[in-house]
Amino acid sequence: MTRSQRLRMLLLATASASLLVASSCDPKSPPTGSPLFTSPQTNPIALGRDGQRLYVANTTAGVVTAFDVSNPAAPVKAGEIRVGLDPVGLAVRPPGRDDVDATELLLVTNHISDSVSVVDTATLSVVQTLQELDADGVSLTNEPVGVTFAGPDRAFVTLDDPNEVLVVDFDAQDRASIAPTRLRITNQAPRALAVADGRLYVASFESFNQTELPTCAPGDPRGLSPGDPFDEGCEFTLDNAFIGSFAGNPNVGGRVILDRDQPDRDLFVFDAATLAPIDVVESVGTLLYGVATGSGGRVYVTHTEARNARNGLAELQNRMFENRLARIDCGPGGCGAPVQIDLDASAGEPVATPYGVAVSEDGALLVATASGSDGATPGASDGGVTAPLAGLVTLDADGAVLGTVAVGAIPQGVALRSDAAGQGTHAFVLNTVDSTLSVVDVSDPAQPSVVATLAAGPDPTPDDVRRGRIAFSTARASTSGTFSCESCHPGGNTDQLIWTINTIEGPDDGPFPGGVAPEPRTTMPVRGLRDTLPVHWDGSLADPFEGVFVPGDSAPDCDLEVDGQQGCMRHLVDASLGGVMCAQDFSSACVDGPSGLPGLLEDAERDDMAAFLLAVSFPPSPERRPDDALTPLGMQGVSDFFTFLDDPGSTGTCANTGGCHALPLTVDTNSGVGGFDAPSIRGLWDRSLIFSNGLMNSEEGLALLQDCADGVGPLDPCEATILPPSGEQVWDPAIGMTERGTLMGSFSPFFSNLYGVPAQGIWALVNEMSVGYPGLLGRQLELATADDDTAAANALEDAAVQGKIELLASLGQTGTWSFDPARGLWDGPTLGLTRSELVSLAQSTQQVITLTAHAPIAVEADTPQPLLWPDPPGSFPLIPVLNAGAAETFTVAQKYLTDGAVLLVNGSVCGGCSITLLPPAAPGEPELAEIFMDAAPPGAPPVALHVIQAQNPAGRVSNELPIAVLP
Repeated sequence: MTRSQRLRMLLLATASASLLVASSCDPKSPPTGSPLFTSPQTNPIALGRDGQRLYVANTTAGVVTAFDVSNPAAPVKAGEIRVGLDPVGLAVRPPGRDDVDATELLLVTNHISDSVSVVDTATLSVVQTLQELDADGVSLTNEPVGVTFAGPDRAFVTLDDPNEVLVVDFDAQDRASIAPTRLRITNQAPRALAVADGRLYVASFESFNQTELPTCAPGDPRGLSPGDPFDEGCEFTLDNAFIGSFAGNPNVGGRVILDRDQPDRDLFVFDAATLAPIDVVESVGTLLYGVATGSGGRVYVTHTEARNARNGLAELQNRMFENRLARIDCGPGGCGAPVQIDLDASAGEPVATPYGVAVSEDGALLVATASGSDGATPGASDGGVTAPLAGLVTLDADGAVLGTVAVGAIPQGVALRSDAAGQGTHAFVLNTVDSTLSVVDVSDPAQPSVVATLAAGPDPTPDDVRRGRIAFSTARASTSGTFSCESCHPGGNTDQLIWTINTIEGPDDGPFPGGVAPEPRTTMPVRGLRDTLPVHWDGSLADPFEGVFVPGDSAPDCDLEVDGQQGCMRHLVDASLGGVMCAQDFSSACVDGPSGLPGLLEDAERDDMAAFLLAVSFPPSPERRPDDALTPLGMQGVSDFFTFLDDPGSTGTCANTGGCHALPLTVDTNSGVGGFDAPSIRGLWDRSLIFSNGLMNSEEGLALLQDCADGVGPLDPCEATILPPSGEQVWDPAIGMTERGTLMGSFSPFFSNLYGVPAQGIWALVNEMSVGYPGLLGRQLELATADDDTAAANALEDAAVQGKIELLASLGQTGTWSFDPARGLWDGPTLGLTRSELVSLAQSTQQVITLTAHAPIAVEADTPQPLLWPDPPGSFPLIPVLNAGAAETFTVAQKYLTDGAVLLVNGSVCGGCSITLLPPAAPGEPELAEIFMDAAPPGAPPVALHVIQAQNPAGRVSNELPIAVLP
């Protein structure tokens, strides 16, 4: 059979398959892995231009579902579009001008794929994939979230991690391209955005609220002045004596104060045509979730305002956040001050965590979701809220609440349809965690009513983890019904705040028995908690080990051998529900709830929440290269952090003796520095607030560190430590806190001074190190011709051959193919296609092929990352030492490896290597793995450093374990 005959047969077979797809609108897709990233949604639901079609982002499934909503009370599924990994934001292109109607396109932001899908809504197919990569293939469009149009020819996309806004322009042929100009947001995590009257409005999600630990530079004459409306002063001096005492014993006491010198930039306003900045609105709120525009230049921002400047549970009164809507009036020259509406007070009931917001065409009606609602009606035994929490609220143009209604679990997205007169008629609500769609009749805003509820689309999350995520996200867990665990840990990450919640009355309660003082604590992420117990600096929660940091510590709190990690997490859940989640003061402790334990939630809900906490994963490291080899600077970070190759006379590193971030997960229990329990350095690329109490993050402290970097600081501490790198930007008030700046500045008085290593390599290591996923996870590639990005396509197929990814190819509604590594062919509606045949098929149907790198099929939400570390962990020189070119066998400690695991050396599968699993050397000791290498990698005088990893069959990849190779 000739190639042309074969292709004709393929086209006939595919046409038949397309008819089947069109008739069912629910094609089966090849199986892939499904890790849980809890990516943040921003406008994940959108109406088509005529209001007859609705699009919903199913984030965990990687698809967008289309519904026919011509009859709102009876939506009908119209099809699914496979896009990138974790779609979180949608926007529909508006009509053209001058009676020329632009093609209706749907833009989809894919948070994990670092891409934007351009979807033709007529065919429900991806026609373009937008992304940018650097010369090494690392994403330059990391973590897109929000998207909006400024007209048919321009759109904007927020990038969460680099704190930028992409400009996307469309040409006359409807082709989109990323413009060279990017808008810089001088705050953290821009997400929600909107355009009106030629102005772009961008909200910083983690906008801070001018709170800090009261540290200051040496010689500062101020003392502590609680209640001062501008700056409450200084309690601790950042000199060598204080820094040294903190390193030895981080429990120094203190409180949270207000400092109005801290920047408070919340809402950024630009000219949508010229991209020139117009204004920055301050003091909007702390965590900004949604932005919408009304008539007359009015802007609305749903948000929560943290009450963390109130020190102690009695003062907080079980209301960690105010649930608010900001109303801001803007004109061509700028915006007025925000007017705040307390939604709880306006509604007369909790409106927990205001999230999505939409405005009717006439500007008279607002609808907003309350994502702290789960739609459930708790029993009378709960002792708290006895009716379902409000999930959707209707408001007038001034922001006053008109009505409320319960919907499904954790409603986040909302779209509002208006009639011909511009009046709002129906709200469509995406209940994110139970993956349902609620249709709400809002024609009578005082009496909104749910008229339809249906499945919004697929969700691969295991049932117990999904239920646990609901328990984690519902405000029903707090006795006030106003906040949830998610409120402080949005998206499984951190609110970038410090709280004084380990005390009842306040910082002056202490010291506690044993001499430990109440003090502020930074909010820690819940990402990647598995195998990092305990989970608090002082080992006060979920600690299975005898404590030494807190005298009289009641640890162990749980028994790993008996309870397992989920049982220890259950201890954390119980302590939280009976502590910060529960109303209490000095005279009355938290009362028992339906579980028989202090606080709310049923016993099963607590178990499910513990399962969820173990399942949340870090997103892929932002600067990990496609070949998974660390950069030279990243390898320098490995050397500096985990070894003493740079200082053979040393016996300590950041990871062992005298350090506190040991392999495999850079955590340490009862560390050698004061005995405190150190958390992981993983994920520091997304946290600018660091250390247990944020002592280096005060405005005065950061300014001092910048002076040190610039060489203009005082003698103490600047000349007595290894300074931040000369010229390094540690602090600029025009920019604010940055993750790199705080790490580079804070590193110097601690690790550099102790271990004699600079900070640049450590920062590279943090951004590149493995969290269990390859650098290509989520990568997308658009193929329209056989010559398109051949090298990139080869790299994706090679990664699939190595077992690092599951590679899929999508061709609109025609179908999805999966790459078979054993045969080097693609199987789908037609079997055994070559890549060139796939492309020919796309050309014949005038479509494009989109390749997407998924997680291997054995990777699920509850699949742990394999772990490797030296055996025994304290042995000198900590890491295996091999001879270059020689066959070598050595033993390491391991966890979660399975038979058939393969060895990776510097990111690549080692063909001449093997891993043999061994029993523990003694009862209670770690399991072991014997590693054989037929030829150790190259060495260089006096010693070379490499990293090895292990990957389970079709599973996750371990952490990096350094090995030293002698020439």
